[in-house]
Amino acid sequence: MFIHRIDGLGLGALICRIGIWLIAAWLAVGCAARSASVPCEADAGCLRYGIVADIPILDPHSADLPEAGAIFRQIYDTLVYREGTNHQFLPGLATNWDISADGLVYTFALRQDLRFHDGSPFNAAAAARNIARIYDLQQPPSLARDLLGPLSHYEVVDNFTLRLYLSAPYPPLLDGLSQPFLGMASPRALDEFGRLRYQFHQSGTGPFVLEAYTPGEKALLRRFTEYRVIPPIYAPLQGDEIKRVEFVFGRSTSGDVLSLLGESLDIIDDIVPADAQNLAGNSRVQILPVQIPALAVGFLINTALPPLDELDLRRALLLATDRSAISDRFTFTYALVAWAPLGLSTGFAHTGYVGSFATDVAGARELIAKAGFADSDGDGIVERAGSPLSLSIVVPPWGQLPQVVAWLRGAWRDLGIDLQLEPVPGKTGLNQLIQSGAYNLLPIDIAGIDPVMLGLVFAEDSPYRASRAPHARLNQLLTQAQSETDPQMRRNFYYEVQALLMNESLLLPLYEPVRLTATRAEVRNLRFDAYGLYPLLHNTALLSN
Repeated sequence: MFIHRIDGLGLGALICRIGIWLIAAWLAVGCAARSASVPCEADAGCLRYGIVADIPILDPHSADLPEAGAIFRQIYDTLVYREGTNHQFLPGLATNWDISADGLVYTFALRQDLRFHDGSPFNAAAAARNIARIYDLQQPPSLARDLLGPLSHYEVVDNFTLRLYLSAPYPPLLDGLSQPFLGMASPRALDEFGRLRYQFHQSGTGPFVLEAYTPGEKALLRRFTEYRVIPPIYAPLQGDEIKRVEFVFGRSTSGDVLSLLGESLDIIDDIVPADAQNLAGNSRVQILPVQIPALAVGFLINTALPPLDELDLRRALLLATDRSAISDRFTFTYALVAWAPLGLSTGFAHTGYVGSFATDVAGARELIAKAGFADSDGDGIVERAGSPLSLSIVVPPWGQLPQVVAWLRGAWRDLGIDLQLEPVPGKTGLNQLIQSGAYNLLPIDIAGIDPVMLGLVFAEDSPYRASRAPHARLNQLLTQAQSETDPQMRRNFYYEVQALLMNESLLLPLYEPVRLTATRAEVRNLRFDAYGLYPLLHNTALLSN
């Protein structure tokens, strides 16, 4: 038995990552990877899976992109899993677990019959080695580390018992342990290949083995024929499932969706709603919409920067926005209208606000006038004391946000609001802007099942704190909710948080996130895990097989 303490590392609120591993990925490009014997296009049992994003680093303990998580879900198993509908926790590498009454100690009984892809045994020492790597001072801050919350130390009780100790109660821990970024890797491979080369020689216990990886281009996986974990999220194999899968990245997936599916790919993830609408009814294609548990797509309102420090003006923005029209026009109704901060698929949405703050243009005009704004010079923009009602809105390039913002600009101008668009090239620029606080409205892009993510954008001590809402009751509720171990009490806290956010108009929710995946008609049994972002390919088949 040994106990290892974790010292000198910040375990506070989650923060967004800005790709600091780009240099490491570039340095590792020249490293040798496993060679693939047969190209995927020449193998009838190989599924070609197009991922729209580029993936700068393919290491579960360093990456943070959901597209990378889609690959990790195939290579690794996690201690626990989440059921897709009710989000209950299910056994994975751990057969069962116990949580102390004070919520500070988690004890996991581990599977005793497993080996990694490289043949080395899985046990408590192996799990501990993964945690040690995540907290290694040579490793950069990571999503994997964030998911472990206030972990203070861990203990290998015996060969197949692992105990985790927290410095404060943290109910989201099991949720973190179920995500693919905390998949368990072979200590032998971690030690043999080191921090930079491991991504080319990954070894987990999952249903697929990494066969070859070319950064910026593709990752090729083959089925692990000795796979034994088989958590309840999978069904028994029927014999016609795929034998290999090739994930193709970034630019290689651009172009006409129908042509790509006919010529080079079997699946394309995250297609735009317009493409999905155009392909609907085409017998050669399947469109799979998946609701993503997350904060609603919309905009955070910076209450620290005038004039949106005034409630009447914040409320006017909600009333001036036709959310149903936005869903119809830009998502073709694939996405549900959002009425609360948390999406329905999280299981924590406050449904009491359905229909609240619905479009009321006349009401919005009254609130703007009440705040002292009027168009005194006839230029179409209202002003107060000589200053126009001008707002800045941050516009990232992803999703439907550029089109949505352009539409909002026109709709709000009819009310005399001058909406200034502030494009940012990507998440690095977005994070820098968040730190500066120089914006009025900022897009929301945070996925997850556990409502702890509300603290990421609204807690006063969060580095992200994009809303900059100086609200004592809000901070108190978020602190209580994060550590509350009674499920119903915790749910009540988060309901009150959402009610406060809506009543104070601290954000503008538009629609609930949805991910649209297009496949050839021959693809069968493609499903996604509880998070909606990570495909479960263990049971996927190609009809041509």
